[in-house]
Amino acid sequence: MGNFRFLYDNLITAASMISVSSLRAGLVTSVLKDGTGSATLTPSGAFSGSEDLEYIIEIDSIAGGAEVGQATFKWSDGGCAWDATSVTTSATNILLNNGVHIKHTSGSGADFVVGDKWYFKAINLFNAERLLELNRDSSYRTAALEEPNTITITFAAEQAVDALILFDHNLSSAAIIALWGDDAATFDSDSGSAQLIETVTWAADKITHYLTTVDRTKRYWQLRITDTANADTYLDIGELFMGSYLELAKNFSYGSGSRPIKSILTTSTTPYGISKKRFYNFQRKFSYDLNYITDIADLVTMLETITDRDTGIIKPVFFNEDSASPADTWLVEIESLPYGMPHNTLRSTQLSMLEVLRSV
Repeated sequence: MGNFRFLYDNLITAASMISVSSLRAGLVTSVLKDGTGSATLTPSGAFSGSEDLEYIIEIDSIAGGAEVGQATFKWSDGGCAWDATSVTTSATNILLNNGVHIKHTSGSGADFVVGDKWYFKAINLFNAERLLELNRDSSYRTAALEEPNTITITFAAEQAVDALILFDHNLSSAAIIALWGDDAATFDSDSGSAQLIETVTWAADKITHYLTTVDRTKRYWQLRITDTANADTYLDIGELFMGSYLELAKNFSYGSGSRPIKSILTTSTTPYGISKKRFYNFQRKFSYDLNYITDIADLVTMLETITDRDTGIIKPVFFNEDSASPADTWLVEIESLPYGMPHNTLRSTQLSMLEVLRSV
């Protein structure tokens, strides 16, 4: 039996690091206007962005006239600067980005006043941003099955990747999965091939893969999945983790570990005293006594990393109970970390964790 491993510090920190070869298209919302001009704005298109965006359209000049086709506008998709300025308004669709278009329709009186603004959002319930949410009710989904479907991760600098997790996936047992890494975005630095190529073994629902290639510090990474016979006709992945792990120097005290499973139920009682139970789910609780350990500071560092007082967020972590059995991996919340000091340099703690569930 291998030792505990905790995977909590994902090197993929933003959806902007991810590009995908296939994405189920999103949509644009209705418009909120702030201004006195009479023209209306209509957004449209199949949104293809890797993360949800909020668009702002603002009339920046009526020097050439105040009507559609004369006035100009500037627009932003939520960044710190305007993406474009002095764009001529049009009664036909104008492409902004990510498959999003807009057009204006004239009204009665002056169509525009400088400063007229419109706000709308482009959202996708299945975009690449969902891979990082640690929310088991959300997922990334492809639009089609390709040979292969690719998920490409670009880091700002070289990063050492020790582990890969694909959690809550729908990949079939026939899926061919490979992880590539390279110093070049073209993945051809090794005589036309990627410098690192590892085959990832399929497992149902969740895959944990520990890399074995010695040189695994790369800037560019690509997950390649061929699963053309998938009965769903698309790929669906809930969580993607790439990073390192914390492995404790020794395991729990023999006989002290427990992994009870409880039923998630609600109970209603009739006026006649008849109780009826509604079952929803099973949930695991993990509890282990770790005695005389030397790495309590590493566990404290993990807690400090996954918590943020400013936002009030505590992130769940991936827990591999047995590093020799990657399939024994769960997404868990750490309830507490009480510890004593039975020795000058050693610590003892009872590690308690609760499985993070999904609705269906």
